Amino acid sequence: MTYSSMVKSVLICEAETWSMYEDDRRRINATEMDALRQSERIYKLDRKTNEYIRGKMDAQDMILDDITRKQLIWYGNVERIDRTRLPKIMIHRKPEGRKKRGRPRRAWKDGIYTVMNGRDLRMGEWNNRRQWNMEVGRRRQTF
Repeated sequence: MTYSSMVKSVLICEAETWSMYEDDRRRINATEMDALRQSERIYKLDRKTNEYIRGKMDAQDMILDDITRKQLIWYGNVERIDRTRLPKIMIHRKPEGRKKRGRPRRAWKDGIYTVMNGRDLRMGEWNNRRQWNMEVGRRRQTF
């Protein structure tokens, strides 16, 4: 399927390190749905819902779920490596000096902690690689 092999792989390339804002999530979701519509040659004027298009294309997994899964897997890998390695140093880095004025920017770790809380993942669970990957692969519960 062209969508999975080309479009999806390009959209989530290097997504492990993205800080995802709500505007970014909305744009990624819109781009994904646009690609699905074009693949199936369904136009917006046809007024078909996103669920209908996903069902017709058999694309139940959203790209945003794949991105958060990749981010959690990468975070677990970084937490397992030696503390002298550069990725671990950069994740736990605290910049020195004065802060900029205004509202602080949302850090990448804040997004990871939010996703971890949503999936009931605890600190230190990444040490057991098999359990961590199983929990990360589990879909988020929505009510």
